[in-house]
Amino acid sequence: MGGKAPILLLIFCILQGVLTYLMVSNTSDPTPPKEMVYFTLQNAIMVGLLIGLIIGADSISGERERLSLEALLLTPSSRRQIVFGKFLAATSPWPAALLITIPFLAALSQGDEIFGPAVLWGAIMGTLMAPAFTAMGVIVSFWSNSNKTSLFVSLVLYLVFIIPTQLPGGAQAGKFGRLFKRLNPMESNGHFLEKVLVNNRGLVEFWQWLASPVLFALIVYIVLFLYASPGLRLEAGKTSKLWSFLGRRFGWS
Repeated sequence: MGGKAPILLLIFCILQGVLTYLMVSNTSDPTPPKEMVYFTLQNAIMVGLLIGLIIGADSISGERERLSLEALLLTPSSRRQIVFGKFLAATSPWPAALLITIPFLAALSQGDEIFGPAVLWGAIMGTLMAPAFTAMGVIVSFWSNSNKTSLFVSLVLYLVFIIPTQLPGGAQAGKFGRLFKRLNPMESNGHFLEKVLVNNRGLVEFWQWLASPVLFALIVYIVLFLYASPGLRLEAGKTSKLWSFLGRRFGWS
């Protein structure tokens, strides 16, 4: 509560309020409720991912910069428990962001039946995506000595995922465009929500679009919790087993 999360959530709340007002006040060319709900929900997920990524990017490298990581490593907790606790803390703003978004979805739905499915699928897809991007930020922080480096790399990775979603439809046509669209978890998430919420398509027809977000989440969790976290140390990165063996064998520091 004393960190970045309250400020970021306040900015998010103001942003959602401004966007909602602009959409509702547009009487000359009104947007259908389903499209307004989808746009608001997609915006909430994208900003929620960014909040988790920013806090995750500060989790380990920030402790190194503040010279407080050594004290954490001396506690009875294992290194994996320390990383997992940092991960949970960085993920915690997402439920708050979802709760902030629900009243806006209710107002924009204007009594349409889209409200219930939007809250349900928003909670499912956001809970699938937000912790995964948070874990990615923690991984970057794990291998960074500086907060500036960690934050910069994390934001670059976020842009790599989000920029393709802003390309015009023609740029995403063709076999390569469709393949890239399926491989990008953020693009797959948006495409799935659009088809289910706006176009009233069924889950059976578009379930395969969930493969990319699920696979992305599994990969980052395996890298963070099974590979990286047991090797948490004061310096960035993870000491290899070979280097540790040579250090013990020859007395290297």
